Amino acid sequence: MAPSTKKIRTIVIGLLFSLFVFSGCVRQEEISRDFQSNRRASHEKLSRTVAVAKGGGNAERLVINELEIISGDLDIDACVELAFVHNKEIQTSKIHLQEAIGQTVEARSTALPQASFNGSAIRNDDDSLFGQKESYQLGLLVRQPLYLGGLIGTALDAAAVFSYQTQQELRKTCQKVQLTVRKEYLAILLAKELVDVARQAKANAQELLTDTQKKYRLGVGTKFEVLRAQVRVKDFDARLIRFQNGYKLAKNRLLNTLGVSQMSHVSLTDALTFGPITVDSDMCLLRAMEKRPELLIGESYIRLAKDNVLSEQAGNRPNVFLQGQYTRSYPGLGSTVDFGDIKGERKWDRSMNAGIVVEWAFFDGLATRGRVIKAKAILDQQKVALRKQEQQVQLEVTQSLLNLESNQRFVASQDGRVEDATEALRLAKVGFREGTTTSLDVISAELALAEAQSDYYQAVHNYMGDQLDLSASIGIIGEEPLGINNTQ
Repeated sequence: MAPSTKKIRTIVIGLLFSLFVFSGCVRQEEISRDFQSNRRASHEKLSRTVAVAKGGGNAERLVINELEIISGDLDIDACVELAFVHNKEIQTSKIHLQEAIGQTVEARSTALPQASFNGSAIRNDDDSLFGQKESYQLGLLVRQPLYLGGLIGTALDAAAVFSYQTQQELRKTCQKVQLTVRKEYLAILLAKELVDVARQAKANAQELLTDTQKKYRLGVGTKFEVLRAQVRVKDFDARLIRFQNGYKLAKNRLLNTLGVSQMSHVSLTDALTFGPITVDSDMCLLRAMEKRPELLIGESYIRLAKDNVLSEQAGNRPNVFLQGQYTRSYPGLGSTVDFGDIKGERKWDRSMNAGIVVEWAFFDGLATRGRVIKAKAILDQQKVALRKQEQQVQLEVTQSLLNLESNQRFVASQDGRVEDATEALRLAKVGFREGTTTSLDVISAELALAEAQSDYYQAVHNYMGDQLDLSASIGIIGEEPLGINNTQ
């Protein structure tokens, strides 16, 4: 019998194990099917969005399946406003504000009274004469903290600091997104200018090809010059296609940062213009120390670390409560007992008490001391981290100031280059038609003009980007103007 029993037990265990493994596989397959179904549903929503976008392009703003399709003109400030509403990073940071609310409520609870209820019902099958068959008990305990070793004030202060920290985190995210939006907007403006430069260069190359073919037909040109002009047209055509693709990709990146549908059709109204400004480097550093979100967040971490030290020090301090307790029990000593003609009575016993309760764990094996040491070490770490962040901020502000000054001089140096290159190309074309210059001279002049225009717009783009970087390094982007406009 024993071997047979052992064999049966082995079979049962094997079946149970197989059922467990199989159920796990089935569960994973169900999860996989659910996830794939969700992905297909998302694809269907996207398909419907694309269809409506293609058919309803006249609407300025259209929300379909939680995706907003926008169309029309947008300046850079309107893009920032859209990002504040639809950008997913900002939405996540706003949700984090709810954590601060919960932290504040939790901290206030330490100063509020605590009430608890307990009850029990017990049945006893003892058949003895004096056995208590059943008993019931109800109790209510109310405790109002009067002193918790300083923990109440510390918790309230920590909650307020955490709320401030969360707001600064949101401000940091908003500045980060705003910097990205504004830079991507500038990238689109630059891409548009480069497309125009490439289109004009292609037109110039096509004009040279026409003049070269005309000279060749008149017998004053060569086949080589015609072929060279044709190659030049194809080169500029390829460059135009590349810049047009870059322009489309830049717009897609901006729409993604804004958090709106890729099916949106927008036109940018701002222009890539050079506007020199004057800034005070010392004032920039001072404002960065005052306004930079990372530094304010670092200050909050230090304050929280100090509160943590005080909280841990409260471990060896007495706790004082105002306590009240009310208890009712049934039947207690009044259990029903039958002595012939004499019967006991069933009754509820009641007790009440109130007073001051002191709890003092004056020695816990040095556990509190160890926690205090760790809390002080964390405080020192946060102080070092803040000093490191201050150095990083100073470096970023200094680098932004140097880049701003350098690019401002570079833009000024490029001011007359485009005009000179334009005049050189005009003279080369006139000379080519009159026979005093060659097609190679015209090609060189066309290339010089395209490079001068591209370099100028790139320099203006870099200068405007440096202004954004400086504002972000100070921590005032979108909040305060940067410097003073130079009217010279």
